Amino acid sequence: MFKCLKKNIPCIPEWWIRIVLTNARSLLGITLVITCVLLFFTVKNFTINTDLTRMIAEDLPFRQVVHRYHTQFPDLVGSIVVVVEGDRPEDVRVARNLLADRLQTEKTVFKSVYAPGKGTFWDKNGLLYLSEKELEQQGDTLSEMQPFLALLSQDFTLAGLFSVLKQIVDAPDISLSDNPRLLHLFNQLNQVITDVEKGKTRSMSWQELMLANEKISHNRQFILLQPVLNYRSINPAKKALRLIHQADSELHLNTKYNVHLNITGKPVINYEDLRSVRRDITTASIVSFLLVGLILYLGLGSARLVFAGLTTLLVGLAWTIAFAILVVGRLNMISVTFVVLFIGLGIDYGIQICLRYKELLSQGTPHRDAVATSVRTTGNTLLLCAISTAIGFYAFVPTAYVGASELGLISGTGMFFILLASVTVLPAIMLLLPEKKNFQLALSFGASISRLLVKYPRPIVVTAAILALASLALLPGVRFDANPFHMSDQRSEPIRAAMRLFEDGRTSPWTISILAADRTTADNMATRLKKLPEVQTVLTIDGFIPKKQEEKLAQIEDMALVLPPPPETKNKRDPQRYQRDKKALADFLNLLEKQKKNTRNSEESETIHRLAVTLDHFQQLLTKPGRGAHLLDQLDQALLPGLARLFTRMQSLVEAEPVDLSTLPKGLVDRYLSKNGIYRIQVFPRKDLRDIKNLENFVTAVRRIAPEATDQPVTILMAGKTIVSAFRTASLLAFVLIGVFLRLVMNSWKEVLLVLVPLLLALCYTMATAVLMGIPFNFANIIIVPLLLGIGVDSGIHVISRVKELQGINTHILETSTARAVLFSSLTTIMSFGTLSFMHHAGTAGMGKLLTISVALMIICMLLILPAYLELQFGGTKNRSI
Repeated sequence: MFKCLKKNIPCIPEWWIRIVLTNARSLLGITLVITCVLLFFTVKNFTINTDLTRMIAEDLPFRQVVHRYHTQFPDLVGSIVVVVEGDRPEDVRVARNLLADRLQTEKTVFKSVYAPGKGTFWDKNGLLYLSEKELEQQGDTLSEMQPFLALLSQDFTLAGLFSVLKQIVDAPDISLSDNPRLLHLFNQLNQVITDVEKGKTRSMSWQELMLANEKISHNRQFILLQPVLNYRSINPAKKALRLIHQADSELHLNTKYNVHLNITGKPVINYEDLRSVRRDITTASIVSFLLVGLILYLGLGSARLVFAGLTTLLVGLAWTIAFAILVVGRLNMISVTFVVLFIGLGIDYGIQICLRYKELLSQGTPHRDAVATSVRTTGNTLLLCAISTAIGFYAFVPTAYVGASELGLISGTGMFFILLASVTVLPAIMLLLPEKKNFQLALSFGASISRLLVKYPRPIVVTAAILALASLALLPGVRFDANPFHMSDQRSEPIRAAMRLFEDGRTSPWTISILAADRTTADNMATRLKKLPEVQTVLTIDGFIPKKQEEKLAQIEDMALVLPPPPETKNKRDPQRYQRDKKALADFLNLLEKQKKNTRNSEESETIHRLAVTLDHFQQLLTKPGRGAHLLDQLDQALLPGLARLFTRMQSLVEAEPVDLSTLPKGLVDRYLSKNGIYRIQVFPRKDLRDIKNLENFVTAVRRIAPEATDQPVTILMAGKTIVSAFRTASLLAFVLIGVFLRLVMNSWKEVLLVLVPLLLALCYTMATAVLMGIPFNFANIIIVPLLLGIGVDSGIHVISRVKELQGINTHILETSTARAVLFSSLTTIMSFGTLSFMHHAGTAGMGKLLTISVALMIICMLLILPAYLELQFGGTKNRSI
């Protein structure tokens, strides 16, 4: 083969072409049957692996540490995070608990359901986790509210509530301006009454008044779920997500408790990525196919040749997908993009053959001879292109980046499938299609540009060199973005939810985990880590055993003494209570009107005035027929049930007991102490890890103390380094192998350099453009360099091979079908890659943008700069020997 290529002896034998053309109908029939069988096999066995962690080789040291960590703490692997948020902490808490209890029943879908802070233990011992100062402040708050609570507990009705409020306002020793909690109470009461008037469901947040410490009062609660995932299925997390939404709907959490759910976590993000990619890749493939067909028609000027080229492309694509499923077993989130890549690259083979066929027809060659000659004369070049492009793809196979490795194997092999289809299926279809009479070339390309290159070669080459130097100066600005969230659709709810969690260091989705063999080692390690400026806090299982329990228990006992007993609530309302409620409301309103005149403090006066206006309007509504009882019932439900629940919770909180390791909840212990006695240390960052500098500093600082630290931040950073290393290895390997291969089939290193230097120039321009446009490299678009080495070398081979053919002939390279084929092949590639740029999946879209830019720059380098250099150095591309 190398001998044939080097001496330009046709590698495709005459007998092959003769058999194909003689048995065209039978060949196409056999091809159709084989392709249909392969398509059936593909449909039955098609799967996509959505687990991004499996795109890095398992034998790397940091991956082995991750494996040990997951072995010890399996419940922490692949968690779904359900975030329950609302305006009222008590409603958020109740809704979260209801949802957790409901999901707990789905044993076949969720391996574990963990709701932090849920359960009897936390209901009783929550106050122990406050500091002594915070506990003292909480005691002061309860003391301030004790008279209010005591009076209300004796008459726990709407009338009793307004009576107590009236007594507070009328008390000479109580000033609203000196008691911000009472002002807040009045403001909330004003808002609740206003909402009741409008028919809205809104309850008073008594918890914000009584339990204001954020450690025990949250507007955001979490449920951590570990779903049963089957990564061999198309949508591993689909069943779990459907059940969560179904439970939310059945429990009416939004309407009853005014809360909303946000669901995030790796399985959910992977699920959304898969949906996005599957939806967009289908659209991109169809659009790409149509655009390729349009460009083909503009380039070929023949609908039958377009049909032949696209049919051949589809056959090669079907063979390649079947190969991927048969050999690799499935696609991944990176290798799935090979479909669009294949369309852009594979059509080049058909274009070269079809345009050479048209050129021969225009010279008067008979139809059958033109088909045979076009295959024979382009065969060597196409074989060179297939091998060189495959080398560019195969360069990723030996790297540790499994995702791109599989993409390289599939796409590289696909180049040989499309070559086979182009020298069998394509000529058979071309032969059987009716010959077009008076066939004329569709376009006359290159005449004016060739004159420009002949006239001004030096300015073009000098400009290219200056731009190359400027590009080299920009190369230090090339950066790699290791954040996997930036590869997803930024508009998807899981990503938006995760981004909101980053805003609070206590809820950061990314923390570091460290394994310790014993309790002492864990405590000592935690003590050292807490001193790091990059660390906000460190948790171990001992961190959940409260300090100074005796002192705190004494404080809690004092709080219990001032806490009134829970009130007796009545479910039914009698008609007399409506009258008492109306009278109490009227008395309270009258007092507010008087108090408003005697108040000098502006804030107090404004608060009382707003509440008085609202109560007056509410009182007028009560007089309307059929509305009074309903409005009072609604106000009762908005004010009293939440207060009753708060009484109950406060009674539980003052029943705290001593806590030790044996009394901690099992769900909590299992997250920090494995069944094998291994302790987990969880390290929280002080700064936002979405900033790559913060991520690097955090991981580096922690790993100085704990070299085997693991979890998401370490994995992301180390995976990024692995990818960059794979990128460098693949680029160097592709460049060397392509260079060696070309030297084996070309006459001199000069020819090899004429192919490779324009390609390197295009690569340099691409890097500089990425810097100027602010496009970082990431896990997806990092593959463009070795791919460009394989793709771009095709064009260089076509140009240099045709220049050698033109020696002694007064025709410029840009006036030939080869230049036209290179142009339209590149345009189809741009159209194909360009469709990726509009995908919602940011990683794939970024890859499409950079590939589009790189191919466009490659056209300039191959069809403008290279011919200009040949004109300047060798006296042109018409009649001088290279």
